[in-house]
Amino acid sequence: MISKIQMTAAGVAVLLLSMSDPLQAGAAQPSRQELTSAVTRYLADHGDLCVGKFTWPRVVTPEDRLAATSDAVQLPILERLGLVKSTDVSLPDSAAPESAKRYSLTDKGRRYYLKKKRITVGAHDLPVEHDEDLCVARLSLDEVVKWSPPEQVHGHLATVVRYTYHIKAADWMTDPQARQVFPVVDRIIRDEGNLLMSVTVRLEDGKWQPVLPTL
Repeated sequence: MISKIQMTAAGVAVLLLSMSDPLQAGAAQPSRQELTSAVTRYLADHGDLCVGKFTWPRVVTPEDRLAATSDAVQLPILERLGLVKSTDVSLPDSAAPESAKRYSLTDKGRRYYLKKKRITVGAHDLPVEHDEDLCVARLSLDEVVKWSPPEQVHGHLATVVRYTYHIKAADWMTDPQARQVFPVVDRIIRDEGNLLMSVTVRLEDGKWQPVLPTL
């Protein structure tokens, strides 16, 4: 089985929530236009859908293949698609050193290796700081659907905005096996315009701004 894939979709969280009533009237309400502007700015800088492969090269051992880790399942498919190339490597104390492989990005693969310092939410909802990641698609705003009543959070009024999106995926993500081994990406592509994403927005100096993950 494929292990849990760490998705770093520009900090976006997939929310399968039922629709609720929009924010009731009040003095500190954000307008739909203000929230649309905030989410648009957020996705312009943080709309990359990445797959948590921060460092290269990456080594797949016989134990990885036995456990069907994400690298063991995904990297051979990326090699077939020309994004990575593998070489046999010797590992200390390994009974079968010839069966371990080191995968490196090709010129094609480096086109999808985004170098940009960011903090994203990783395993167990913990923030992860990194400078690069392999990214497979880019999101842009479709429309703001709803938002929560603003509440005081760390001295600022904040609201969680739910929105639908458009997605532009890498051309190789049309490959059926690539879609199979990246099931979260596959779902986000298939549910374009329907699946709800979320971002927290807070009021700063009279302007609603997206809130980025912090360490």
